[in-house]
Amino acid sequence: MPAEHRCAACDAPLDLARYARCDVCKGARFCISCARGHLCTARCASNGCIAGLCVHVVRAGVVDPRYGVVE
Repeated sequence: MPAEHRCAACDAPLDLARYARCDVCKGARFCISCARGHLCTARCASNGCIAGLCVHVVRAGVVDPRYGVVE
């Protein structure tokens, strides 16, 4: 049985049909809720980075080329 994939921020089980991935954080996976608020480091916030803009949404195994959680 494969290991369950979990959100890197809240540890909730991921819905592999739709989640987000941050390649800056070496491929860390996040649930959509956590991805919207994700900042890679504390320095990102102090540099004025926009939370969630560093992630790509993955739908059914296909990575959206756009950055951010686009609905």
